[in-house]
Amino acid sequence: MYLMVIMQGSLDYLVSMIIFILFILFLNELQALMLRYSLRSFINEITIYEKLSKRLFVGLILKYRKDIVKDLTDENPDAIAKRIMALDEFKKMMERIDEIINSFLIYPVTLDPTGIIERLEHLIDVRRRRLEGISLKILPEAPSFVNKNLESALEAAAVIRYLWKISVHLYKVGIRTNNIFYLFQLKFWVPFFRELCLSFYDAIKSFVVGAPVGDSVGAMVAQKFFGEVVDVDEEMRIAYSSIEYNGRYILAVKAVGPGSEVGRPGRFLEKILQKIEGNVDAVITVDAALRLESEEPGHVDVGVGAAIGDPGPEKFRIEKWTAKYKIPLFAVAIKENYLESLTPLRKELLSSVDEAYKIIRRLIVEEVPEGGKVIILGIGNTVGISDKPVR
Repeated sequence: MYLMVIMQGSLDYLVSMIIFILFILFLNELQALMLRYSLRSFINEITIYEKLSKRLFVGLILKYRKDIVKDLTDENPDAIAKRIMALDEFKKMMERIDEIINSFLIYPVTLDPTGIIERLEHLIDVRRRRLEGISLKILPEAPSFVNKNLESALEAAAVIRYLWKISVHLYKVGIRTNNIFYLFQLKFWVPFFRELCLSFYDAIKSFVVGAPVGDSVGAMVAQKFFGEVVDVDEEMRIAYSSIEYNGRYILAVKAVGPGSEVGRPGRFLEKILQKIEGNVDAVITVDAALRLESEEPGHVDVGVGAAIGDPGPEKFRIEKWTAKYKIPLFAVAIKENYLESLTPLRKELLSSVDEAYKIIRRLIVEEVPEGGKVIILGIGNTVGISDKPVR
C-alpha cells in the first residue's frame, strides 16, 4: 500500500512536470507568434515609408519637367498619371533614382592608415560628382538650388532604403532559421529604426520644398555675421563675408545657399590660411551637436575643437591647419537630437540661433585682441537659407 502511494505520487509529479514543460513550450510558441506578428507589422510600416519616399520625387519631376506634362492637360488626373508612368523618359528617371538609392560607398582600407584621409576625400568627391550628374539628368532645366535639394533628398531616401533592407534581412533570416534570437535582435532595434525612418522621411519633405532643417542652425548663425558684400567660392561651394565688430575683423563662412549644401569648409579654411600665412587670432566653428536626453533642445555650449560632423576629411583639415599655425580653435554647439537635426526647423532651435550669435560675439571680445582677426565657420546644411545678410 505504501509502495502504491509512492508510485502514485511519483506519477502525479511526472504528469505535473510534463504539463508544466508543455505550458512553457506553449508560452514560448505564443511569444514567438506574437513577436513575428509585431515584426511583420513593422516590416509593412517601413515598406510603406520606403515606397512613399520615392513618390515624393514625382512632385519635383512634374514641376520642373514641363516636357513630360505639357501635352497631358486635357485628361483626368488618373489618366494623366497612367500616361506619365508609361513614358520611357519617366521610367528612366525612376531608374536613376533607384540607382542612387541603392548606391553605396566602400570606405578605404584601414590596415595601412597612411593617406586614409586623402583616399576617403577622393571617394566622397567621386560620389558627390556622380550624384550631381544624375540630379542634372533628372531635372536638367531646374534651378541649381533645386538640383542640390534633390541630391540631399536622394541621400535621405537611400537611408530609408537601407533601414528597410536591414529590417527585412533580420526578419527573414530569423524566420528561415527558426532562430528567435534574430527576431529579438530586430525587436530591440525597432524603436530606433522607426524614429530614424520617420525623421529621414520628414527630411525628404523638407528638401523637396526647400525648408530649413535642424542641421541648418550653424549656417544661420554664420549668416548673422554677414556684411553687405557677400562673395561665393564656387569651387568650395562656400559663401563668405567680412565685417568689423568692436575693433575685430570677422570673416563669416557658410555653405552656399539656398539649395541643400554643406560645402567644403575645411578646404576653404586651408585655402584662406595659406593665403594669409595663418595671420588669424581664432577660428570658431558652430554646428548642431547631438544632445543627451537630459539636455534641452537648442541649448548652446562652448568648447574647444572642430564642431563638424563630416566623415573626416573636412574636420581633419580644420584641425591640421589651425594646429600648424597655432590658432586657437573654438567650438560652439547647438544641442539637438538626430530627429530634430533632420526634421524641419523648430521654434526652440530657431531661438538658439540668436543665443549662439550673442555667445560668439562675447567669445570674440574675450579671446581676440583689438585689431585681431577671427574666422567663423558656420557648419551645416543650408537648405532654405540664402546668402543674403540678416540681422
